[in-house]
Amino acid sequence: MDTKRKVLIIDDEEAILKNIGDFLRVKGYEVWTSMDGNAGIELVKTQSPDLLILDLYLKEGPAGVQILRLTKMMKPNLKVVMFTGFGEDIEAKSVCTSLGADEFLSKPTSLKTLTEVVDRLLKG
Repeated sequence: MDTKRKVLIIDDEEAILKNIGDFLRVKGYEVWTSMDGNAGIELVKTQSPDLLILDLYLKEGPAGVQILRLTKMMKPNLKVVMFTGFGEDIEAKSVCTSLGADEFLSKPTSLKTLTEVVDRLLKG
């Protein structure tokens, strides 16, 4: 039986998807990535990830907050890390937390910090 924890990353920056995805795979996680919010929502439905790393501001499709709201309705126990390159947005952080986000990280963040958060949320 496969016991790998599943992580989905939705971000509109290809380099972030590749770097974080590759790093988490090496750490033993099963990883899916999507640059498109709608495709990401479908992956939540079909792959049932344990953790979602979600960009707050996507260039196309639904915004991160909308994706967060939808995915938490579909899968209330899904762990979610919100990710943003727009600094410490207190209002956005508050909204995301109220919708069920477990963590809010600013880009860039070190792979060490991200791994600590992912490990804590999935193994804790």
